[in-house]
Amino acid sequence: MDNGNFGFWILDFGLGGRRQAILILVILSCLSSARADDAVTIARVERWSSVFAESETRWTYRFSAEQPFRDRVAWRLTQLSVSVGEVRHEQTVWIFPRDPLVDRREWLQSLKLNVFDPPGDTLKVLKESDVPHERLRTREALDDVTEGIVIVGEGVSLKKHDGLIDDLWSLAARGVPVLCLASADGEFSFPSEKPLATSVQLRRSDVIRELDKRLDTAWWPNGSSQLQGLRVTSVSDDVVVKISDDAKAWPWAEWEYEMGSGSDLRESPLIRPRVIWCGFGIVTAWDDGPTPRYLFAKLLERLSINSVPHSSQEK
Repeated sequence: MDNGNFGFWILDFGLGGRRQAILILVILSCLSSARADDAVTIARVERWSSVFAESETRWTYRFSAEQPFRDRVAWRLTQLSVSVGEVRHEQTVWIFPRDPLVDRREWLQSLKLNVFDPPGDTLKVLKESDVPHERLRTREALDDVTEGIVIVGEGVSLKKHDGLIDDLWSLAARGVPVLCLASADGEFSFPSEKPLATSVQLRRSDVIRELDKRLDTAWWPNGSSQLQGLRVTSVSDDVVVKISDDAKAWPWAEWEYEMGSGSDLRESPLIRPRVIWCGFGIVTAWDDGPTPRYLFAKLLERLSINSVPHSSQEK
């Protein structure tokens, strides 16, 4: 069986107010395979499809045929399509600006992000991306947070900061939503009854597509989207969750809490703050493609929907 590979470079640019794209086809090794009625297969090697505007991106295609034959390789950009004879492979490509929050600074400011990040990588990314936030220098500072959203940075050790997850659940029960990015290690009881959550979900990478259908799910440009996961196990009579790099571990957990924000529910409607533990490598892969940073924006939206008064939410 003969095999061949070739790659695409895609360059997106603005011209006259319209975004246009140029697709340059480079044949790395040409498969000249035989007659149209022979079996030909086309497969794309990379499993991701979102790219930054004004950037260079390479995709590799593999061709296989049972018998050699000569034909023309064709492509078109509107929906990335590669064909040999009657055999065609199509893939939608999504092109994104580099900043998912460029027109939402006022909304970002209103979120009042409070970041606990001893390793410092998340703080660095937020600073470089001009995301307004307040740094929480100590774990004790969490007790003083009464509004906004709390973010626990990627790579924070739950083993070193024993009981941190309990503090995060307590924050949510008080009405403060929490985003905990992929923890380095640790374990905790599951599900927690102190405080009691109204619902608990464990999800796989399909949750990314649910938040935004344009984003890549299981695979990003440099490998798996999952950096860490939650492995549910039993210890004696208790159910325990352990932070794990096992691909079968759950990369997403969400606890929802119910509280009434005031006696007059017409003025202060019932809100349900959340704790989201996200094991996707958002900070680690921040510069690898659009999905990590656009996923981060969607996470903020998910946490903010019920965390601010309806009158101040963006329409």
